[in-house]
Amino acid sequence: MVRGDYAIRARPRERMLGAGGLEMPEKKTARRRPLTLADVREIALSMPEVEETTAYGMPAFKAGKTRFAGQPIERAGVDPSSLGVYMSFEERDRRIALQPNVYYLIDHFVKYPAVLVRLTNVGRDELREILGTAWRQAMERQVAAKRTRRARTTSTIRRR
Repeated sequence: MVRGDYAIRARPRERMLGAGGLEMPEKKTARRRPLTLADVREIALSMPEVEETTAYGMPAFKAGKTRFAGQPIERAGVDPSSLGVYMSFEERDRRIALQPNVYYLIDHFVKYPAVLVRLTNVGRDELREILGTAWRQAMERQVAAKRTRRARTTSTIRRR
């Protein structure tokens, strides 16, 4: 067959179907490497004004002076490759409901605006997104705290 300037040739049936009938080409799927604290460190330290510190003897990350993520202390119910990330109660509940294999809580963390993340079950892009959100909230809290301190200082000066 000829169509325009291009010659279209039919492939022999044997090559299309293979010797034994219909065959699909084998897909090579690379198995995703589970994320570790080293991946968390790389992502977190790439953000502005972030430094690594410790909290309760465990690695943690601060945006300015506000902690936004860290490795939880080993305790009953905490998976060994978990990360604690600050987020609103509403966001936490939504994520746990949608992906309970990734996000979870133990009784100790229920009262805090934070969630535990199983690093072995989360993808790198999603981890980057949740760390970015936690970082933004930490920076916003820091700015709000500065405004409050400034307002107190201003009102104290006016009283004198």
